[in-house]
Amino acid sequence: MIRLVVATAFVALVPGLTPAVAADSSPEAECSAAKTLHLPGFDMKIASADHIKDKGPAHCLVSGSFEHRTGADGKPYAIGFSIALPDSWTGRFLVQGGGGLNGVVRPALGDVAAGTQNGLSRGFAVISHDSGHKGEAWDASFRADQIATLNFAGWSVEKVTLLGKALVAAYYGKVADRSYFAGCSTGGREAMASAQRFPMLFDGIIAGAPAMRTSRSNMSLAAKNVAMNKISPAGPDGAPDRAKAFSDADRDLVLKGILKSCDGLDGIEDGMIANTAACKFDPASLLCPAGKADGCLTKQQADVVTETFSPTLDASGRPAYVAFPYDTGVISTADSIPGLMRFDDKRNRQFKNNAMSFDVDDAVEKADIGDPQQRLINADQWTDLSSFAARGSKIIFFHGVSDPWFSSNDTVDFFNRMSTATKTGKRVEDWAKLYLVPGMAHCRGGPAGLDQFDMLTELVDWVEKDEAPRSVEASGKAFPGRTRPLCPYPSYAHYKGDGNVDSAASFDCRNR
Repeated sequence: MIRLVVATAFVALVPGLTPAVAADSSPEAECSAAKTLHLPGFDMKIASADHIKDKGPAHCLVSGSFEHRTGADGKPYAIGFSIALPDSWTGRFLVQGGGGLNGVVRPALGDVAAGTQNGLSRGFAVISHDSGHKGEAWDASFRADQIATLNFAGWSVEKVTLLGKALVAAYYGKVADRSYFAGCSTGGREAMASAQRFPMLFDGIIAGAPAMRTSRSNMSLAAKNVAMNKISPAGPDGAPDRAKAFSDADRDLVLKGILKSCDGLDGIEDGMIANTAACKFDPASLLCPAGKADGCLTKQQADVVTETFSPTLDASGRPAYVAFPYDTGVISTADSIPGLMRFDDKRNRQFKNNAMSFDVDDAVEKADIGDPQQRLINADQWTDLSSFAARGSKIIFFHGVSDPWFSSNDTVDFFNRMSTATKTGKRVEDWAKLYLVPGMAHCRGGPAGLDQFDMLTELVDWVEKDEAPRSVEASGKAFPGRTRPLCPYPSYAHYKGDGNVDSAASFDCRNR
């Protein structure tokens, strides 16, 4: 293997760099030498370079920062990063997306949609980063600085990718053969923004549950919050006690009603809803004939269920945000991100205030017109990916249908608009795929979701072998021993009529 600073060839790749160790040095020595690595033009500082053999495949883990400066708010800023450089490198490079408002450098593993074997274990060089600021998960104070905000909007991805490629070239003495990106949530938005704004940067991209327009999704969730407040009795502190609006039995009733209406639309009743587009559940079917009783809902409750899953409308009656699909994760209690009907759960971002009224038009005005930074951060408007597609790059979207934060319908809407807007002479299925994951919550989990699937292999084979993915097999702890095919949109998994109901082989992909 050609390693860091062992060949004069790599010196030409990174001008100004000087060989530091002998060509026959050990991986440990080569990794240690990375502590003094200097990349002209990057203002890089290496904090550590450790050779790791006891956690996954042997690799050199280099952590540091670059783009050091003092922000307009007087605070110090830099882009922090961590890159894992495996001893057995395949020539592939992977940028790992962030989460929340970023602010932390997560372990460089490449585990988004990678199944049981992450990118590092497969021999990818993997880099992760904090997008250019430090902070807790929902600390938005960095937005006081222009560059920090631009970096969060997506420009840090380009900068980190260029740095990572230079580090890879320096360490191995050759440039990466292929470059990939994979992220979910904020990382999914970064994935979309990269395909839109930097179409020549990656050969393949995975965009999961993209937080593509949080200004609108948060607005919609706030409106649903208020609807819940209106039917919640006052607690001891005078605030709406949302835990009393729906009992666990009420939520279970809603779930059973959804399953009764929609479970069998995919050919089998198995506790999963694959044909979500055909699901037409009416909460009014659960109404009590007179007053509240066990096994039925009041009109107030049924109306709130309807509003919770319906589009959020503006004053003119137009959707300000799309509907949330009826799915089996609506009453989740076991996950770190509870389902959309966990109205009493303080962890859900949609239930943070006790307001009794909400002006959708005012919220849209403030978010879309009054906040130009957010419009730049959002990634839902630019739908023409013609340069990305024309160069041969590929993108795979995935989204859990029970995601309570960002509706999978929004990703479907973007995918359809992108398919129409991108003019390359290619069919969209030749360069883009979308997979909806029934029962899965935000990026993972869900009481009836099969959230383990390997789309990274599918992406690599698509990019490097021109083998387009079809169905992707999924499994998960929600149904031990069960597998299902995830089908490319607009198809869905339908039971063939015979065979093991817990085997993906007993299902085929049918158009909706």
